[in-house]
Amino acid sequence: MTSGVGGNDDASSLWNCVFERTMWVPNILLGRKKRVYQVNPGQAFVRGVQQVSIRRLSTGSVFGGDSIVLGVVRDSTVVTQESCELLRVESHDFTSVWQRNKEVLGDLVTSATAARLKNGYETPPPGGGTPQHRKSFAAASPAESPVPACSSQQQPLSEVSKQNGSRAGWVLHTLLQLKAPGLLRERKSSTGRVLRRCAAGTDLVEWLMTIGVHSRQQATAMWQVLLEEGVISHVSRDQPFKDKFLLYRFWQDDENGASVAPTEADEAQAQAELKDALAYLTQKAPDAMMRLILRKPTHERTSDDLETIYEELLHIKALSHLSNSVKRELAAVIIFESHQKAGTVLFHQGDEGHSWYIILKGSVNVVIHGKGVVTTLQEGDDFGKLALINDAPRSATIVLRENNCHFLRVDKDNFNRILRDVEANTVRLKEHGRDVLVLEKISPATNAFSHFKYTVMAGTPQKMLEHLLETRLDGRIGQTREEGPSDPFLDDFLLTHIVFMPTHQLVTELARHYRIDSPSQDREFLVACKRRVVHFVHRWVSTIRHPVFEEPSAFAFLEELSGEVSDDNARWEMEDENAKMTQVMDELAQWSATQSVSQKWKLPPGGQPISAFGSDTQRDLRMRPQDDIIFRVYCADHTYCTLRFPLSSNAETVKVSAADKLGLKHDDLILVEVKSSGERVVFKDSDVSVPTALSLNGRIFVSPKEHLEALTCLPDQETPTEGSVGDLELFSTKELAYHMTLFDWSLFCAVHEYELIYHTFGRHHFQKITSNLDVFLRRFNEIQFWVVTEICLTSSVSRRVQLVRKFIKLAA
Repeated sequence: MTSGVGGNDDASSLWNCVFERTMWVPNILLGRKKRVYQVNPGQAFVRGVQQVSIRRLSTGSVFGGDSIVLGVVRDSTVVTQESCELLRVESHDFTSVWQRNKEVLGDLVTSATAARLKNGYETPPPGGGTPQHRKSFAAASPAESPVPACSSQQQPLSEVSKQNGSRAGWVLHTLLQLKAPGLLRERKSSTGRVLRRCAAGTDLVEWLMTIGVHSRQQATAMWQVLLEEGVISHVSRDQPFKDKFLLYRFWQDDENGASVAPTEADEAQAQAELKDALAYLTQKAPDAMMRLILRKPTHERTSDDLETIYEELLHIKALSHLSNSVKRELAAVIIFESHQKAGTVLFHQGDEGHSWYIILKGSVNVVIHGKGVVTTLQEGDDFGKLALINDAPRSATIVLRENNCHFLRVDKDNFNRILRDVEANTVRLKEHGRDVLVLEKISPATNAFSHFKYTVMAGTPQKMLEHLLETRLDGRIGQTREEGPSDPFLDDFLLTHIVFMPTHQLVTELARHYRIDSPSQDREFLVACKRRVVHFVHRWVSTIRHPVFEEPSAFAFLEELSGEVSDDNARWEMEDENAKMTQVMDELAQWSATQSVSQKWKLPPGGQPISAFGSDTQRDLRMRPQDDIIFRVYCADHTYCTLRFPLSSNAETVKVSAADKLGLKHDDLILVEVKSSGERVVFKDSDVSVPTALSLNGRIFVSPKEHLEALTCLPDQETPTEGSVGDLELFSTKELAYHMTLFDWSLFCAVHEYELIYHTFGRHHFQKITSNLDVFLRRFNEIQFWVVTEICLTSSVSRRVQLVRKFIKLAA
């Protein structure tokens, strides 16, 4: 037997078994724990439910595997007739090997089952007996079994195929018989049984590609649609569709079916409907492919499969509060499960919990003893989690509310490993039936820098701000940024609120919290609310700096708040808060003074670095929205105009001005970057700070849209400049490194954190410049290409060696 298993590793794991010896006196072997036995010297009898001997097992016989595979209770007893030696395989080991070697190990089940069927003591498994027997077997399967039923997951998703799917199956079956009659033919199984009118999965996929399907993966998914709707089936009824040499047949060609050869009229009808049939299968294929992947045993899922599942989990409501790393772990273990009939009970109140469920399609009723139906759960909801977290019995009964329901299932071991701690440590605040704040407990190992025990995972902007003011700032009045440990949530909120809570909305909420004035509230509460807002504003300004003042709504709010705090200081004795607002207003005054001085920048025409215009001693290298920049715009014949615009100007403004100066009509014009490689990048009209967004050695062109392909590089873009080896030799490496580092550091300090957000989400969404970040990124590329250019332009080998040595020392 071990030679028939698919590999030495599987063989060794299968027979990683326990030796067991029994005396010859009658000893009941089965009827206790689920195990697989192989009989060594000795004999045993199988007895049915009526204590009638069904079969004698002699040396080499195997028994006990069928009930594990099918997920059903033992329905016969095995009694020793004489002294026996047995090899025993525990159920979890056998299940693991069975999942990888169903085709080879199938005889372990079919041989033992056939004998009992003959004597009438067992309902047939899927693939054997009449359709009525198969239906009764499916109905008899336990709803929630500790050992997953391997075959139950592979049944069609509906007992009766949908009309469109059935019609598509008829079209393909008809054309297969006429166009490829050799595919559907009699074949012999490994056991010698003759299988009528079946075809291999690889042949079906290749045939589908000959009639217009573009890829094997898509063809596999289309056959999976037909398998799920019961139009085709595996000959042993226990496989999803695979692009392998596994045999499938149409329902018309079933063992009990009477197949009729198609007529010429059938052929004409099938050809006419082929396009619609393929369109239907193509539409259903993506969902079927997802279910096919989810039906795979977890150890067979490839990295592409896991990525596909992960992408699907991102859109499931019940998992929205989980981190991406948790979702990736779930992708490796989550299982697809379907049930066909409304009224099916998934589990009963009081049962032991084995799985957590997520509704993928359909709905279920939650029933509690004495109360009836307490709620209905719809697509995207989950259930069964509480029993796993608390290791307690089920608190309700779950009943299918409609036919054909699909679920995602996470079994208990995987839930405990991945989710139990996450769910047990998650607190949800609900308002009007929906989550408005989700908190997660921080583990002590990762909480070394903060005394807060919970971190905010999700929430509405208003509720997050309220939580921040009431719990993160209360009791910490007078603490500045340097006086104590930083609060990660406060810093994250301050640095990213513009994504989910624009500044004008934030100041409106802060004003509401500060101006709370309720006669029912005592003085201490009112003062505490005002102090929290002032403390927040002080931290906000000290963390974000000038972007706060650049917002008109924030500027006006700060001036109003300063006056109100001054008035409240006389009324409520808020000396500390008044001092903080004085600091804020001092910074606001300093910022206002700098706005009167406008800087000018230039983008040199030869591809040199962007620099301040006419000031080599300029200390402030920060580029501001109101600063002007001088640059050139070219047209198709390489004539150009020189423009001067604020950095905050959009591409449409630049385009119109350049067209006026170059004498171009405004109809259907575009603004384009032409790179030295010849690549053309069209700017959107809403793009801002276009000159600083150019790639290294790129140029701005304005052109009618139909002339885009005619734009060519400028001559100076295609020709390298002269090297500067002579200049480099005049300076020591240490001196060069010092000045380069000093300049790079000044560029880095000019980049504000918000620019990273604008760059990530798209600056056109915020209408904000990212010029400082653009210049910093450009500097990196300038240094990289400068080194390459200098080395390539040095023709002397000895001088090139010397130059490489200098650059190595410079980098170090």
